[in-house]
Amino acid sequence: MLNVFIFCSFVGGTILVIQTLLSVFVGFGDTDVDMDFDTGDVGDTSDSAIEHHNHSSGFHIFKLISFRTMVAGIAFFGLAGWGTLISTESHLYAISVAILAAVAAILIVYFLYRSMDSLRYQGNVSGDKLVGTTGSVYVRIPAQGKGVGKVLVTQQNRTMEYEALSVGKELTTGTQITVIKVVSPTVVEVGEVR
Repeated sequence: MLNVFIFCSFVGGTILVIQTLLSVFVGFGDTDVDMDFDTGDVGDTSDSAIEHHNHSSGFHIFKLISFRTMVAGIAFFGLAGWGTLISTESHLYAISVAILAAVAAILIVYFLYRSMDSLRYQGNVSGDKLVGTTGSVYVRIPAQGKGVGKVLVTQQNRTMEYEALSVGKELTTGTQITVIKVVSPTVVEVGEVR
């Protein structure tokens, strides 16, 4: 059993160090594979799908399973088991401590990266706040949703560009618009300000 603990600690520790160095010096911090078992439609932007996504963004056991968390779990499984087995020489106790250490490492890494992600997205503009804002047409928008143009909208002291669909007539460059609906994070439905 000692060989298993040593193997896990070296393999997991080596990958963990390499992954940390890559994320710090090269910027590969976002290259993680999350096992998200969501069965919703990928292209579904209906209100019910958005509502479902908002309510389903809490804690899920399957979101714990990622390459990053599993590597941390393996490394700490090996280290805790190795140290416990050397000091107590009880295989059952060493395995128990190793499993607890692995679970703790997985949870800690998961919650650390989740908190860092929440800091990253904190300044984004939410869709519900975008509806009702005004702006102007930047690239002509064809009538009746038959094509996409672009609009500039100012919100939260920032000017942002969105692709836009018209709910009525064609909107030419410079036309003042209001956002009626958020279709996706990059596309809005607009109408002319009257």
